[in-house]
Amino acid sequence: MKDYRLNRALSGIDDRWLDMADPFEQEVQSMNIRHRAPRRALRTILIAAALTALFTLTAYAVSSIHAARQSELRQELNITGSKTESYVEYPVPTEQAPGVVLLSAISDGQEQKVYVNVSPVTPEELERIAAGELSLHWEIEGTGFSGFAAPQLPPDLTLSGREEIAAAVKEHAYDEQTGTLTAECWIWMEKLREIMAEQGADSVGLSLYMGPRDGEQRCFGTAPFTPTEEERRVFDFGHAVYHDPDSGLDIELVALELTPISAVWRVHYEGDAAFHTPGADWDAYAPWSTLEDKVCIEAQLIFSDGSRFSTGGALTCPYENGTVNQYCGWAKAIDIRDVQRIVLGDLVLWEAS
Repeated sequence: MKDYRLNRALSGIDDRWLDMADPFEQEVQSMNIRHRAPRRALRTILIAAALTALFTLTAYAVSSIHAARQSELRQELNITGSKTESYVEYPVPTEQAPGVVLLSAISDGQEQKVYVNVSPVTPEELERIAAGELSLHWEIEGTGFSGFAAPQLPPDLTLSGREEIAAAVKEHAYDEQTGTLTAECWIWMEKLREIMAEQGADSVGLSLYMGPRDGEQRCFGTAPFTPTEEERRVFDFGHAVYHDPDSGLDIELVALELTPISAVWRVHYEGDAAFHTPGADWDAYAPWSTLEDKVCIEAQLIFSDGSRFSTGGALTCPYENGTVNQYCGWAKAIDIRDVQRIVLGDLVLWEAS
């Protein structure tokens, strides 16, 4: 019914950027040489000094771009603040070379979020990406399994309009000096596990491409990728029942499965299996669908400092193993070990002892 997440992972993700680095400057200061020398010799010395300084600065900028982006991602995604242990950072090269560089990854249970640097991307190509004329996508080497990627932007940004989005991509996801673009890939875990089982391997080749939707694709290269482990905490609600005063309906909350960047609310109510099958009666399901959303959006996770967090609306809600499993996701990690209470209205679903 709400199967948006699979669509996002496997098709059309670049449309998100239709609705949503600074240049690095260098100065080489001339050297004051007091010793008397022939004019040509002095000119040669000055040129050599300038070139040495230029190449030193350029090498520093190039070699540090991957480590710098790793540091920025760690901060943007609140990895350190949330004490997230399942976020993996990969060794990055100290020298710039055209291709794809694996930066980091984290699992939300359904997907692997994988962050990469790709280069070279020209400013003109960057504008075409923001305009929707070019798109990025990933592919698992030799399998045909692929999906879209997108420029990585800080999760707190609120953007509207193509020009605003293009400016944000240039500022936050692109380094013009090295032609490096940082992108996020969403890789569906179930299919990835199938491929790895068939190949008898614990890693796959992750290739990144760029090109027009129906035109020739340019491959940036392939990097070996091993899926990361999940970090999960499960809260058993003991079949708590919430009475919704607006609809008069009762819904049973069975459990919450929480990762730093996702949640699964497991709920049960009369007729739920029939509503989550092809050809279900939408009119009959509509009030239950509203109540499903209410559980995800209005339930509050309360931390030790008194702060609260909502998991937000469900992205998918399949019926599995006797419950409706509502999958929610967000970008900035939370500290799942610090949850002290979970409430929905006046109903306390769970409380630390």
